Amino acid sequence: MTIGEIRVIKNFTELEEAVLRLKPIRIVVVSAEEKQVLGGVQLAAQKGIISEPILVGNASQIKRILREIGEEPKHYRVEDVTSDEEAAQKAITIIRNREAQVLVKGRIRTEQFLRAVLDKENGIKKSSLLSNLTLFELSTYHKFIGISDIAIIPCPGLKEKVEIIKNSYPLWLALGITNPKVAVLAAVEIVNPAMQATVDAACLAKMSQRNQLGSFIVDGPLSYDIAMNREFAEGKGISGSQVAGNPDLLLVPDLEAGNILGKSLKINGKAQSAAIVFGADVPIMINSRSDSAERRYYSTLLARAMLEYKALC
Repeated sequence: MTIGEIRVIKNFTELEEAVLRLKPIRIVVVSAEEKQVLGGVQLAAQKGIISEPILVGNASQIKRILREIGEEPKHYRVEDVTSDEEAAQKAITIIRNREAQVLVKGRIRTEQFLRAVLDKENGIKKSSLLSNLTLFELSTYHKFIGISDIAIIPCPGLKEKVEIIKNSYPLWLALGITNPKVAVLAAVEIVNPAMQATVDAACLAKMSQRNQLGSFIVDGPLSYDIAMNREFAEGKGISGSQVAGNPDLLLVPDLEAGNILGKSLKINGKAQSAAIVFGADVPIMINSRSDSAERRYYSTLLARAMLEYKALC
């Protein structure tokens, strides 16, 4: 059974069950000398999600940490380099040579990591825009909810928001969702020319109505309460929306809003989460420094699931 035969995947338990039916993949980790990073790799390897992981960085430190977490370094391919910059370049070369199918950020700074990805001569950027999506499992919501972009694009305009939406389609296919519902968030649900987020949201909703966004169903502007709760939407006079109370993706107005919302869900909402970056030749995992080994493992599940559909989109 392939992942596509499952109707809709709504949580990480179901996602893991689906991915375990797939063949293992190979990942390469940039600057892998960090315990939580290697803990996530360990979990994925133990479960059979990945095989022969490639770890790039300070070899002696990587091997020491592997032993600390109960792993034999001989079971890993460790590439020794002298700097984070060299680690990123080495990992990109490994991806370009098709020796690995997923690129993983370790303890390297995000801007330094992305610089190697975006390098015009040797990088692996594929689409016009790299964008991040973080997927959350909440006890108070009936399925996964994605938030984008919360890590890469500081202030997306309308053009960038279109690409953020379209970039994510392989993920929704992997989760069994052929018509993903997108709530375009703003502070209010009324279009106000003085609030650009509401204008962009209205444009995206109209583009969706005219089939300019493919299979996505988009509505906005929607405030967070209306987007996530149908009763609140009806209480504010919004009825008949296909999105209100049932979105798959929350498109935030800017990185700051998304980053704050995402961290509040993780810390105060006790949400489980996984993060992925779209727009490159391969799925890219960029987790927060504070993310646990478990969250990194969930991101590996997400990357593996998405690989089944990425080539089709």
